[in-house]
Amino acid sequence: MSLFEKHIDAIEIATKTAYWMCFAAGFALLLAGHATTPMAVVIGVIWLSRVILYEIRRTRTRWDRESAEESELRREQRREYRERELRLQIRRLQRPYRRSRRSRRSRRSRRSC
Repeated sequence: MSLFEKHIDAIEIATKTAYWMCFAAGFALLLAGHATTPMAVVIGVIWLSRVILYEIRRTRTRWDRESAEESELRREQRREYRERELRLQIRRLQRPYRRSRRSRRSRRSRRSC
């Protein structure tokens, strides 16, 4: 797991904060009539924030897909285990009842007496 993935929530909060602060600063600069270097920096930060937020969405979508696949795999494994247990139980129930050898021997010895 990368550093980005470990701290994805904190990165998302910081990015959203930077985005909205730069949006407000850009709006203020626009109203003041300053279309200079600070405005270019504001636009750059807003653009970079959007790229980071897009990557966060992609990462979360991938995690959700992987989680769904793992869940489906576990569900399938549980189903196969239940089927195997049921087959074993059916086999056990279909076998004819057999007395143990010891009980048969003791019965024979009683007859000979």
